[in-house]
Amino acid sequence: MQASHRNIPPPQHSIISNTLPHLGHVSIEVIIYIMDVLMGIGKAGLKKSGEPDILVILLPQSCNASFLFTSNHFKSASVLYSEKVLAETDRIRAMVINSGNANCGVGQEGIMHAEMMAREVAKHLDIDHKEVLVFSTGVIGKPLPIEDVLKGITSACKILEPLDLKRASQVISTTDRFPKYDFVKKGKLEVFGFAKGAGMIHPNMATMLSFVFTNADIDSLTLTELHKEITEKTFNSITVDACTSTNDSFGLISLGVLKEDMQNIRQAVGEVSLNLAKKIVEDGEGATKIIKVIVKNASLSIKAKAIAEKVATSNLVKTAIFGKDPNWGRIVAAAGSTPFPIDQFKMKVYIGNHLVYDGKAHPKATEGAKKYLEENKEIEIIIDLREGKENWIYYSSDLTYDYVRINSEYTT
Repeated sequence: MQASHRNIPPPQHSIISNTLPHLGHVSIEVIIYIMDVLMGIGKAGLKKSGEPDILVILLPQSCNASFLFTSNHFKSASVLYSEKVLAETDRIRAMVINSGNANCGVGQEGIMHAEMMAREVAKHLDIDHKEVLVFSTGVIGKPLPIEDVLKGITSACKILEPLDLKRASQVISTTDRFPKYDFVKKGKLEVFGFAKGAGMIHPNMATMLSFVFTNADIDSLTLTELHKEITEKTFNSITVDACTSTNDSFGLISLGVLKEDMQNIRQAVGEVSLNLAKKIVEDGEGATKIIKVIVKNASLSIKAKAIAEKVATSNLVKTAIFGKDPNWGRIVAAAGSTPFPIDQFKMKVYIGNHLVYDGKAHPKATEGAKKYLEENKEIEIIIDLREGKENWIYYSSDLTYDYVRINSEYTT
């Protein structure tokens, strides 16, 4: 069916139209349509809301792609299937994503269902099923109602339209409060992407699906190296609840159109990836604040990251931020609990621009820090180790009553 999709015309210019959706940090927003990437939407009844839960993405041709998946050893069948596909090829033509069911913990049947989904997409779009990846997100342990899913895929493939980043994010969302998407254009270079994620967020990667595309022509090896580099300081440097999901997937796809300087590509891909990662943290289940942990002047990069991660994942730090309590004792306790030694008499700790510790406490600064916590949504915690030149930034969210409520009711 629809064999004409094999001969999609060369990529056209992206279209940006002014409208008023929600874009997280941005007050005036746009819906972004990408003409050279197509999407189809369907329903399989996986979401209690009855909203669309099937998304099909069709690329203009077979494209170089790099994907990273969860480090969790208990992986979704959809992850296992896509890993198998990518073990044989580094080029893809299409993706199918279902939301509302993780296709995880259901035995070998889950892998068969993932392959059936890929084959259904391939049949309707007249492409090779070995170039179709499958992704799932939602509740663990419930078998996919595969007949309904296949009907949803059929419906999605019947009407393909230019990729709407906002709408794509909405379709794949579960507990998300707002869609997550971003677009950067620098000269002729374009990088854009969409994502979902709000809970079970912790590296390596998190309960998140994220797909970033660029019109830049990047060879497979370079794409893989760039992808790993970008991931480490974006999606692998965020946490909401220190729980690593079974379904995490992050893809970087080169549409192969434009020859561009690699540094420009790196900056643009990094910008889009970081913006998507931060939106996931901002949308952390029940979150009211974003926490930016900055570790400065460490002797080793791995040390800076380890300390930043330890502070960002500390429930005591996260609850203190929620309570607007400048409890720097919790920060230094977390910082000192990694395998790496720190000099407690040399280091400095700031909450915002308030120096609360530099070998001794500063009670007056604590008063200013409390006001800072009360008045700001994005909170900076700066730990200056004063021993080297390596830095790391890690993003987290506060831990609230609502997080407990949302996750205690998730499967009911």
